[in-house]
Amino acid sequence: MIPTRVLIAGGGFLGAALAHRLRQEGDTEVIVVVRSTESAARLRSEGLTAQALDLGAPEATEALRALGEPHAVVACASTRGGSEEDYRHVYYDGTRALLAAFPKARMIFTGSTSVYAQRDGSAVTETSEAAPLTVTGRVLRESEDLVLSHGGIVLRLAGLYGGGRWAARDR
Repeated sequence: MIPTRVLIAGGGFLGAALAHRLRQEGDTEVIVVVRSTESAARLRSEGLTAQALDLGAPEATEALRALGEPHAVVACASTRGGSEEDYRHVYYDGTRALLAAFPKARMIFTGSTSVYAQRDGSAVTETSEAAPLTVTGRVLRESEDLVLSHGGIVLRLAGLYGGGRWAARDR
């Protein structure tokens, strides 16, 4: 069953594709929240409802509440910066704001396989320990724990880079 009102935090490759798909599926109201006014304008030009809002900003929780309560939230924001500060702002602070604004909504968080320590080509499964070696991986893991502590779902994506940059190639 598809929720009737979904807020998607992040309008990049994954967020925009999901928003368009949900709109095609029927009567789902979709709101996409992105960081820049340029991204919001691009998504609106594609027929989507989009709002520019920095989810990591102190005022984000109140601004999100003003959008109305969704049934589900998909957190698939990303950052172009690779610093701990960038990751903490976008992933941890943004997730915290979403959870505070919408405590009744089902949260789905798209993380990354970078939370795994394996770097030797060995198999990684759902039973592998998530013990990241990098500071950015640790911030992602903290963000996952935050979502899980609120009854949310974490999806760890691999090889998804957007814009024709798939790690997995046709064989």
